[in-house]
Amino acid sequence: MRHTVVKVHASILRAACLSAVCVAVAGCSLVALVPEHQETPPAAVSVVVEITGSPGVTFEGSLGTAGATRTISGQVPATYTVNSAVALAVNVTNKGPDGDLTVRVLRSGAQVAQRTTHAPYGTVLLVYKP
Repeated sequence: MRHTVVKVHASILRAACLSAVCVAVAGCSLVALVPEHQETPPAAVSVVVEITGSPGVTFEGSLGTAGATRTISGQVPATYTVNSAVALAVNVTNKGPDGDLTVRVLRSGAQVAQRTTHAPYGTVLLVYKP
C-alpha cells in the first residue's frame, strides 16, 4: 500500500514539474497539449418513433439515449419524438399473448429502421444511430 501511495505522489510531482517547466521555458500552458483537430460533436437530429401492431396490443418498455432514457407504456398505435446526436435505443415488450408489435424510426418522414415481433409476450429491441 505504501508503494502505491508513493507512485501517486510521484506522478503528481511529475505533472507539477512538467507544468512548471512548460510555463518557465516556453510560456505555454497544459491546455496547449490538447490536439487542435478534435472533432466537433454531431448536431442532434429529431426522429419519430412509431409503435404499431395488431389492434388492442398493449406494450411497455423504454426509449431514449444513453443520458436520457424514459419508461413508456400504452396501447398501439403510439408515437414519440426524440432528439439525439448519438444512438437511440427502443426496447418494448408486448404485454399479451397475441398480436404483432412493430417499432419504426422515422427521420424527416422517411423510415430509417424497423423491427417487429410476432411472438407471444415478444420483445422488440431497436438501436438506431443517426
